[in-house]
Amino acid sequence: MSEDDVRDHDVCDDARGDDEHAGALAYAIHALDDDEQQEFEAHLAGCPSCQDEVDATRKAMGMLSEDLAVEPPPGLRSRVLQQVAAEAAGAARQDVGEPAARQDADVTSLASRRSRSSAQAGRRPSVGRWLAAAAAAVVLAGGVWGISQTLDPDPTREVLQADDASEHTADTEAGPVAVTVSDAAGQAVVQLPGDFAAPQAGQVYQAWFVGPDGSARSAGLLTAQTVSEGRSLLEGAPEDAVAVGLTVEPEGGSSQPTSEPFVVVPLT
Repeated sequence: MSEDDVRDHDVCDDARGDDEHAGALAYAIHALDDDEQQEFEAHLAGCPSCQDEVDATRKAMGMLSEDLAVEPPPGLRSRVLQQVAAEAAGAARQDVGEPAARQDADVTSLASRRSRSSAQAGRRPSVGRWLAAAAAAVVLAGGVWGISQTLDPDPTREVLQADDASEHTADTEAGPVAVTVSDAAGQAVVQLPGDFAAPQAGQVYQAWFVGPDGSARSAGLLTAQTVSEGRSLLEGAPEDAVAVGLTVEPEGGSSQPTSEPFVVVPLT
């Protein structure tokens, strides 16, 4: 056997070894299918390094997810997986000699960089590595999303989930309109039923904090977009308000109500 043959043989052995170890991350976060899981568990039983990696990954994921109760957006996981799959396909096409898509002069494709790195190592990226990368990307994206929501909390959510939150409702033809008040946060949120009609063109709904003497203080505008979203953080503090009223006002709102309220939610 020539020196080149020996070198090629060693590279193939290294590639197989790397493929076996590549499943540790995906296994740790339950990203393998049943067949892959059984195959990896057979390897795991006799591989202390993979056992250590699985344990370390699970501990790290537990620390990342601790105290992060915020759910990521429904489309986040699919977008990340699509992006990883697209890069995996691009790398595979370059491995078999298909020209890569033209890139702008100042942009270098992540897929092409990975492909060149793999070519220099003398072996093709394995499916296992891409599966592990996809699984890690999904976990990382979810963790980053949760952390960002913790660092930049939604004031509407804070009111709705406050320990002292109290909900008050009033029935309408479309369903109940609810106002949730948190004295600790000093704010209130109005929630509208799904069939609540949007204001007509050139008009808005305006919310008012109504005082014990009947005075009205603007609590913000409810536009057609706000109605479609179904809830809105009211402007200002409820303080001594005894009710929240909704009126129809000209676009841009009014300093005082110009019409009778069509919804009144008592707060007492």
